[in-house]
Amino acid sequence: MPSLSHEAVELLEDLIRYEVEDKAIPSISYALVDRDGLLAQGHIQRHDRRFDMKADTCFRIGSITKTFTSVAIMQLVEKGLVDLDLDVSEYLPGFQPLNPFAGRESGPYGSQISLRKLMSHTAGIVREPKSGHYLDAHRPPLADTVAELATSTLKQDPSAGIMHYSNAGIAVVGMVIERMTRKSYADYITENILKPLGMHDTSAGMAPGIRERLAPADMWTLEGDSPAPVFSLGGSPAGNIFSTTSDMASYAQCLLRGGFAPKGDTIVSPASLREMWTPIGKRPAGHDKALNGYGLCFGVGDMDGWTSVGHGGAVYGYASQMMLLPQAGFGVLIFATLDFANQIASRLAGDGLRIALAERGMGRLPLRTQIPPPISEDQLAKLPGLYRHEASGEVVEVKKKDEKLYLMGDGVPLQIRPVLGDDFVIDGRIYGRGADYPHMHVSFPASGGLVWNDQDWSRVESLAAERVPPEIAPHLGEYGPDFNITYLTYSHGELKCLIEYFCTHKCEPIDALRFRMRGLLYEEEVLELDAVDDTGRRGIRVGPMFLERRRTQAAA
Repeated sequence: MPSLSHEAVELLEDLIRYEVEDKAIPSISYALVDRDGLLAQGHIQRHDRRFDMKADTCFRIGSITKTFTSVAIMQLVEKGLVDLDLDVSEYLPGFQPLNPFAGRESGPYGSQISLRKLMSHTAGIVREPKSGHYLDAHRPPLADTVAELATSTLKQDPSAGIMHYSNAGIAVVGMVIERMTRKSYADYITENILKPLGMHDTSAGMAPGIRERLAPADMWTLEGDSPAPVFSLGGSPAGNIFSTTSDMASYAQCLLRGGFAPKGDTIVSPASLREMWTPIGKRPAGHDKALNGYGLCFGVGDMDGWTSVGHGGAVYGYASQMMLLPQAGFGVLIFATLDFANQIASRLAGDGLRIALAERGMGRLPLRTQIPPPISEDQLAKLPGLYRHEASGEVVEVKKKDEKLYLMGDGVPLQIRPVLGDDFVIDGRIYGRGADYPHMHVSFPASGGLVWNDQDWSRVESLAAERVPPEIAPHLGEYGPDFNITYLTYSHGELKCLIEYFCTHKCEPIDALRFRMRGLLYEEEVLELDAVDDTGRRGIRVGPMFLERRRTQAAA
């Protein structure tokens, strides 16, 4: 069996162990493969964790699930059962979302909602469905979710070829699989991908015994960490597979072998993989620049000149990454058990591949992690506070928490650490070395200000109370379920929506009670205030998602 040298495995595990301890991640598990088999795998737990990590310990792979959905669809294409470019209503009669761009198309790709567009996130479908969305712990049947989407309103012009990530769109793709095969999504995936690859510890959905085998994961805020909620997501084709490092290694090996199982059985053809790995459309401004594009449920990027393909996943405490170098014949899986740690998983995936390449004389080994200098007592005392940008009036805060410093900027808590003197770098659970984030450097000049985002910020001692418009004030507060609270606030003349723990979106007015969201996850979704659902509950809508006003806020 092929393997990595002891020194190579030791280097990779040292790099992983540093992140586990430095970022206080419960565990990180990995597998490295080439076309011939497993090169190395392991589990690194934080020093104070004692979960018995076994061969059948499983993880939520999140949106890596989408790649299985793509393989399934391409199997149907190869059998002549579906056409990627026909309107999906050919397979789902009545699926006709309202297209407000009809008659004023902005691109050359036509107005049809096709499988190709859905799988490349260029169909213009909303990010999350009305039910079965990421903030919904009740798992409705896939047919119900798709039936609601059939009459939804597109948020983007499907003729433009612009990528806007949509879990809802992949749910529709899964429904096509069910309709054309007359099997449930889980049964089809199990029979046609999992069983042929010997992935016996993998489940499309939370099968019996999964919960007991699931590696514990944490959610976090600056106030502390807490156990991640565990429930089966709706819209299963977009992100609800549970798997192990060994099973996912078998899957990655199959993809590296051109879609062939170890004994020569074809799971998907090399031609189909080539089509799946061809970028489609354009990526909007602000998207991950490490990716050159997105194909059919696969991201396509570049690592040290090698073309990379794969996908990440993020679901309630689990951050995963699958990265393959098809030309070199190597693949890596990383599973971290901390919410929003995807950038760390991606960084370690790159490190793992570089180690494998170096072992074959095809690249250089990554450097061992350099421990940053400590923050001085003087810096911990003097740097926290409010800083204002004179031209825009925007204010950011440097906050001290547990002897660490955070810059509360761009809607997320950015941990900052010294480089030399008063020069700092962003390096924490969200962004760090190698991150695709343009404003990594922070400094504090002797004048007492802040330099960040290529701009100067001045220290301010306090802020005058801001007048909230009377039409907005009654709607500020908390919405949604206990396990994932959404917050509406108002600052610097703008309504802000903080959703999925960290992602603050600026909200631009459309009309009296509707706003266009601008931010990391829900870009261009419509936020509706004072919404009422089918049962008379009051709250807000983000796209089609209804989030009820929390009782403590309503009472206030």
